[in-house]
Amino acid sequence: MRPIVFSLFSVCLWAQAPRVGVGLTQTRLSLEDAVRQALQNNLEIEIERTNQETARRAILGARAYLDPLLRLQPLAEKRNTPTGNVLAAPDGKLVENFFNTTLSYRQRLNWQAMSFHADFDAVRQSTNNPFVALNPFVTPRLVFGVTLPLWRDRKTDRERTELLVRRKQADLSDIEFELRVIDVVARVEQAYYDLVAAREDLGVYAESVNLGREQLERTRRLIEAGSLAPVELAAAEAELERRKDSYYSALTQLNVAENNLKLLLAGGRQESLWKDELVPTTTSRAELPPEAKADLGTLISQALARRVELRAISVRKQVNDAQRDLALNLRKPAVQLTANYTNSGLAGTALATQNPFSAFNLLLVERLNELSKSAGLAPLAGGNFGGRVPADLVGGYGQSLANLFSGRFQTVQAGLSFDLNFRNSAAESALAQAAVAERRIDLERKRTEQAIEAQLRNALQAVETSQQRILAAEASARAAKEKLDSEVRLFQTGESTNFFVLTRQNEFADSRRRVVLATLEFNKSVARLAFALGLTLQTHQIRLQ
Repeated sequence: MRPIVFSLFSVCLWAQAPRVGVGLTQTRLSLEDAVRQALQNNLEIEIERTNQETARRAILGARAYLDPLLRLQPLAEKRNTPTGNVLAAPDGKLVENFFNTTLSYRQRLNWQAMSFHADFDAVRQSTNNPFVALNPFVTPRLVFGVTLPLWRDRKTDRERTELLVRRKQADLSDIEFELRVIDVVARVEQAYYDLVAAREDLGVYAESVNLGREQLERTRRLIEAGSLAPVELAAAEAELERRKDSYYSALTQLNVAENNLKLLLAGGRQESLWKDELVPTTTSRAELPPEAKADLGTLISQALARRVELRAISVRKQVNDAQRDLALNLRKPAVQLTANYTNSGLAGTALATQNPFSAFNLLLVERLNELSKSAGLAPLAGGNFGGRVPADLVGGYGQSLANLFSGRFQTVQAGLSFDLNFRNSAAESALAQAAVAERRIDLERKRTEQAIEAQLRNALQAVETSQQRILAAEASARAAKEKLDSEVRLFQTGESTNFFVLTRQNEFADSRRRVVLATLEFNKSVARLAFALGLTLQTHQIRLQ
């Protein structure tokens, strides 16, 4: 049997209250149009997008430990050092001038927490020490080194854990964005069906007012004909005014329902949508998703597999696992392998003056050479104490660099370092907190799974019940219409009273409102069922990227 279809708004011949803020223009939109407009304009979704962007930026911040560091540090120093060593400074004041240029590079690698460093420094030094053969002189040095953790920090450390946590939090922000979209779409569905029902409900009240006016006119005609007592006119007028009061109350509810939907669709209070009357075009009953035909156990399993809330709990557990692994790592002793390779160079200006030892012995050497010559002996070989500076060490900055890269002056260093904390209270505390958090997450998962099953059971029961309510309400409306038509005919022939006609009209209006409410409950129950099954986005063919 086909359901009875009533007009949305019956023609009313009486003055209606104006709608606040609503003009003459209309915006007709289907449920899909409403969902699409909400996805484009809804402010809650836009706010959630900013949270996603913040999470992405946080990942970049967590990766900062992998950023290379290049440092240039020039330094000039003049050092006046008192000394009691007359060989270093005869006047007791050792004067040294330094100009040091240091260029360093630091790089943390993502593999096994290895770190690499390279340092180049060149020191130009001058001194008043008379025993320095090169003055001024330049000593460049080039160092390459690596540090590799062998136990603690090898698999994870604070920086890598932080990066992992930030990535998981970005995943969590994506899930929260999806949850927000699902929530907004579900609320748009509910608000849209509320608006459809509010308009239909207002139509029922408007029709009830028109029926009251018709009965009032019939009462007047019968009173004028003398077949009805004048007192019946007051009863008809009183009932008509009562129905107008109900109509105005329904009009208020229509405004509330319309504004609730606009709040979800509009991107701001200045949008023209607020001035339009919303006319929903999807007035047919919602269709059950094909998945709803399965048995309860299958539906519960499917819901648990699809629901985004459980994915969020899984990500939170992964974050907690990372924190637990870090705490376990901090309990280990620290063993590090270090290796360095160094090249050194040297070059400077050879002094033309002799050092004090050479000058002191010069007269003795000259005298001995004169005696040796008269005795026919070979002269002594020079009087320069300590011999001459090698020729490849004499020069400027370029010569010092040539000596640096010549490979003659190399240093290779390798070693281990050990750090042992006999009691790491911070790590023990973090490990205990991770264990508590894991237990809490497991409990939250159980609670969420239980809530999902309860939602699904309630939605299935509501769908089944509302279907039966629709059938009963439609049958009641048909019967009430037949009773009303019969009562009107009896009233016109004088076989009934005004009271019974008005009663039959109220019964008919009540039955029609029951159809509206039952249909509303069915549509909202179908939307809640799709939500419980995790099919809200799939139902509207929404894909998030």
